[in-house]
Amino acid sequence: MPTSTIRPEFQLQLFSQAASADIVQRLLDLDAFWLPRHPYLPFYTLGATNYYDITGNPAKPYLRLAQQYNPFLRENFGEVYAALLSSLRERLGQPVGFLPEAALPGFHIFGGHADFTAGNQHDILHGAWFQRRDGHGFPGNPIHVDTAHLALGLPAAVAGAPLPTLSFTLALSLPQEGAGMKIWPLRMADIGDLDGQEQMQLLQRCASRLVAYQAGGLFVHSGDCYHQARGLPVQDGQYRITLQGHGAWLDGQWRLFW
Repeated sequence: MPTSTIRPEFQLQLFSQAASADIVQRLLDLDAFWLPRHPYLPFYTLGATNYYDITGNPAKPYLRLAQQYNPFLRENFGEVYAALLSSLRERLGQPVGFLPEAALPGFHIFGGHADFTAGNQHDILHGAWFQRRDGHGFPGNPIHVDTAHLALGLPAAVAGAPLPTLSFTLALSLPQEGAGMKIWPLRMADIGDLDGQEQMQLLQRCASRLVAYQAGGLFVHSGDCYHQARGLPVQDGQYRITLQGHGAWLDGQWRLFW
């Protein structure tokens, strides 16, 4: 088990701004294939994702969508996946591949909309967000820890220790005001026994930090600290586009998925 990478956190520059802009333009040209994730807000994914296509979705179309989109993503963005794998292998010094039959890391696409304007009323926990995410109002911006490996049926622990995990965001297009990730120094083990109101009160009192994104930059973290996406676009014509994914240490290598 990779003791040095159980809680990784680092940033890498994978692409130049020009290369990122080229990837973004190709994504925009493929808008007919985006999967809408909200009734009226401009929020989409390109690719299957566990938290929309398994968790809270009784139809569970995850495997079907993964089989449909994975070849499409490889064909159109093969160089993105190659750069992701090679950079992670070099930085971690360990084998990195994709989890068989799972969805490839895919793209989050937010278009500009006034309802995305940041406000304290939008800060909610993941459980509350799941209850309102498909409604007609803005469901809020969830504060959460990543449990995607559990949604896919991967083990919570191996040999009595928590399964090592990682999560990553490759920023490609950012709104003019910037974007990043807000992170708290708290894990589920720290506040998981509290009710939702108590959890929010503790998070509000606890100091947090903001990791700023740069176009073409990859941010990798363990996923087990509470965190929240920041910097959704509010102006027409602006986008927040990222490649998203998770990883788990299985059978002597990091296996990536979404």
